[in-house]
Parts: sequence; structure tokens; C-alpha cells
Amino acid sequence: MAHPLIEGRKIRKAYGLQVVLEDLSFLITEKQKIALIGRNGAGKSTLLKILMGSENADGGEVQFYPQAKVGVVEQHELLPSEITTLEYLESRTDKPEWTIRKQASQFGLHAQHLDQPPTHLSGGYRMRVKLVAMLLADPNILFLDEPVNYLDLQTLLLLERFLQNYSGAFLLAAHDRTFLQNTCTHTFEIERGSLTSYKGGVQEYLEFKQQQLDFDRRSNKKLSKEIAHQQKFVDRFRFKASMASRAQSKVKHIATLRNKISKIDSALATTRISIPSPRFTAGTAVRAQGLSIGYAEHVVVENIDIEIIRGEKVVIAGENGRGKSTLLKTLAGHIPHLNGSFKWWHKADIGYYDQHTETTLKGTETVLQYLTAMAPGNASSERLLMMAGNFLFRNDDLDKSTSVLSGGERARLCLAGVLLHEHNVLLLDEPTNHLDVETADALAVALKEYKGTVVVISHARTFINTLVDKVYEIRGGTLRRSMGSYEDYVDDLTSLMESSLLEDSTSDNQPDTLGSLERVELHARIKEHQRSQERANKQIKDLDIEKSEILKFFFDNPTDYSPHRAQRLSELNDKLTSLEKLWILAQEEIDLLRSQLQP
Repeated sequence: MAHPLIEGRKIRKAYGLQVVLEDLSFLITEKQKIALIGRNGAGKSTLLKILMGSENADGGEVQFYPQAKVGVVEQHELLPSEITTLEYLESRTDKPEWTIRKQASQFGLHAQHLDQPPTHLSGGYRMRVKLVAMLLADPNILFLDEPVNYLDLQTLLLLERFLQNYSGAFLLAAHDRTFLQNTCTHTFEIERGSLTSYKGGVQEYLEFKQQQLDFDRRSNKKLSKEIAHQQKFVDRFRFKASMASRAQSKVKHIATLRNKISKIDSALATTRISIPSPRFTAGTAVRAQGLSIGYAEHVVVENIDIEIIRGEKVVIAGENGRGKSTLLKTLAGHIPHLNGSFKWWHKADIGYYDQHTETTLKGTETVLQYLTAMAPGNASSERLLMMAGNFLFRNDDLDKSTSVLSGGERARLCLAGVLLHEHNVLLLDEPTNHLDVETADALAVALKEYKGTVVVISHARTFINTLVDKVYEIRGGTLRRSMGSYEDYVDDLTSLMESSLLEDSTSDNQPDTLGSLERVELHARIKEHQRSQERANKQIKDLDIEKSEILKFFFDNPTDYSPHRAQRLSELNDKLTSLEKLWILAQEEIDLLRSQLQP
């Protein structure tokens, strides 16, 4: 039997008149891997802060059993600049150097990283350093509050891989359903101040919850029909002396039936986001040639050649600190480009969402005042209230001060402000940060249905898999197209990291580790391009078959006019040309990488 680690008993917490947690009780045992989910503002972060001791509960108690050893990632800890990463990690533990290097290697921290000050590393690698520092203390229960918000995809995959194999327990709050499903075996949901515990993953829990909700709705419908039927009898015979006693009995029965009806709280309504779609016209949305971006004399990314077609949904991927946000800011016109050129089509109306937008909210404004200020001049009050409702701001929520909103609520509010405008281009930098699972899913569906162009930065896999058509990655100081789906890109990235980790584990940290790691990455990138070519070959084969069928029709029916077939033939020729170009570019990359492997 698993030993208990932490127990909560009747925990209560309120902010003014708003009750966030009410009589929460739970038990966390050894090796339990728990997903903590709930709507924005439901109290997930509040519960974690109480468990971590950074906030006090208004009532109840938390008991840590003697064997519990807690690990927490210090998100906002400032790393030192005057010592190396290895020296910093040594200062956090009394373990020998080889143990530190072994733990670091699990997160892709190799000799070239350990020999640098942590402040010289990119944002993604700094977070890896913090994760390793936490794990060197040998905790047996981890508290992870939205770690996905601070991780690039590479680090997220490494953390996911680690948590899958982790022998201890953890309580994890995150908005990426894929990440939660791949790592957690239990689910805690906070809803209306109460906590529901479920033995199973997030997907299984949400399916179970939907089944219960559907059952309640069906039951309510039957009960409502029965009440209406009984009420007719009461209305007809209530004042007839001979039937008065029966009518009174029916009244009592109706009261009993009403008590049985499950109340489905309107505050828990399903998120449904609607984004106004512009009139669609075919053509290029933006084209960049030889574009270099950065700040002053510091070039971050160069030689960018990209064309995005109107209506496409594109993701910009890559490690943190490599220039993704800089590219979006440049395309949005917020910072100047350094070299080359880019041009939007003349009717482009750009809406830009910055991942730090919520920090600009004025604490003196209410939700309604903010949305009114953000709305275009011709926006009706109905449209404003509809957009507020899309992001779950209803009734009394509209009068809330922005200063009391949770991080997720602030992010939702800023997104609503951007989407109030009828833009035909949306540039979104980490729009799902702090969003709950359901709202992130609803946003992905809404953006997919939106007819305009979307360029997004996000590491939330469920969100991106639902949304995007094309994947571009910033790597090695430039932007390149990744052929295939986002799932293909993630698979390729996983293979690259696993090869790197395998090479590091067999190198015994010899002086030539840096060179061997470079060779591993070159080989992995060659394989990645080869897989891209294989996918392109398959698509070309399928399109060629369809093209042959259309050409055969025209050959067999030379006098028939078929405009839809002619249009499709033109589309197929364009797609085939594009795929053939991508295949050639992949081959050029393969040849270049192979030349770098030559002695």
C-alpha cells in the first residue's frame, strides 16, 4: 500500500467576497501523478501556493507526512552570472560532479552548457538548469504550476520524458492536454470551490464528466416533462373540492421532483468562441525576402525567405530565445527589420497579441471598461457582450476590477480585446499561456474556422495540432519550413533529442563530447530531411494519381466542359510544384549537412 505524503483537510480560501476554495479535502500518496485542472480563476494556483507555503489558507489544514520531500521549481529565481552552470549546481547539492552531470544530461545539458554561466544560456536552457537544481535535492513529490508556460517545446519534451519515468509523485497544473495526458495517471479538478478526485487521466476524466453531464441533462428533461404533466392536473383541479386533496398531493410531488433536478450551473457553461471572419480573397498575405531581424546591431535571425498565403494557419516553432517573438514583432511592425524586405498585401489588417499584454492592464479598470476601450468605434454593445461571454466574462464578472483577475482571466480578457476587431490577419504570441484546457481547445477551433490568416507561436501541442497547416522553425539563426504536420515535426524533434541524449550517455563526458554532439545533430538533421522527402514523395504520388484521373477524363471527354475539374487540375499543379521545390530544398540541406560531416 502506498504511503501518504500530503493530506488536505477542509481547506478554505476567499478573496473578499469571492470564495475560491471551500472545504477542500484530499490525499496525495507515493507515486501518484496528478493533473490539476479547472477553469481560469478556479483556484489551481491558489491551492499550489497554499501547499508551497507562499500563501495562507483561511481555514482547514495541510499535513505533510514525515516521508514527504517537496521539490518546487523557482520560476522567478535569478541565476548567477559570475560562476559556471556546473558550479551553480554544485552549490545546490553535496552530490559528486559525475552525479550532477548525469542528472543534467537527462535534460540535454552537456559540457558546453555546464561550462558557461547560466545567464549566458537561452531561456529554455535556463529553465532546464532550474529543473535539474530542483531534482538534485531528491524530492519525492513535485509541485509544478503551469511549467509549460515557461518551456520551449524541446524542454517540454524532455520534462515530459522525465515525468513519465519519475518514480515519485507530483501535482501538475498545465493547459496542454497532450502534456497532461502523457504524464498523469490521476486527475484533480477544482470547480465551484470543490475538488473532484478521479483515478484516471485527463481525457478519461473529461469523457466521464461529459457522460455524467449528458445523463443529468436527460434526467432533467424527463423530470421537467413530468413536472409539466403534474402541473396541468394541479391547475385544472386545484379549486374543485372533490379533487382538492389529490391536487395538494400533486403539489407535494412536484416539489419532490424539482428537488431531484440536477442544477447545471450557468457559470460552468461550455466555452464557445466566435471570431468574425473577413471576406476571403485568394493570394499572398505576406512575403519576406532575405529578411534579417534583431535589435540595433544584433542580428537574431537572418536570410528569411517566406511566403504565407491568405487564410493559412502557420506556427513558428523553435527553442526559446531564438527569435520567434522578435519575428512576430517585426511582422507586426512593432520593431524595425535590419535587412532584406517583407511586404503585406495592401488590405492586410493586423491584430497582434503579445504574450505579455496582460501586464499592461490598468488595475483601475473593470472588465467592461477595458473591453469598451479596446472595441472599435462601430462595435455594438451586443457584440461587446458576446465577445465577453465568449471568454466567460458574464454578469457580475463584467464589473470586476482587472486587478483581481487571475493570470488566465487577464490573458482571456486581452485576447477578447484583440478579437473584438474584425482583423483579417492575426499574429498571436503564446495565446494559450494561462488558459484552461477547455478555453484553449475552444480557441483552437475558433481560429481554425476563422477565414483570415493566423501566424502563431505556441508549444501547446493539442492547440497547434488542431489549428495549423504549416510549420516553420527557427534554428541555426535562420527560418526553415518543416515539411509534414506538426506531429511529424514533434516526432523529428524527439528523435533528434534522443540521439543527442544517447550520444551523451555513451561518451562518458570525454573532452570530445562537443564534437560528437555536433555530429549526432548533423546526422539527426539529415534523417529529418530524409523523412520530409519521404512524406513529400507520398503526397506527390497521391496527387499524381488524382491528376492522372482528371487528365484521363479530359482525354476521354474532349468536348465536355468541366470547370471544377479544370480548377482542381490547376490546384494540383500548384501543389505538385510546391512539393517538388520543398523536396529539392531538403536535398540541398542534406548535401550541405553531409559536407559538414566530411573530415
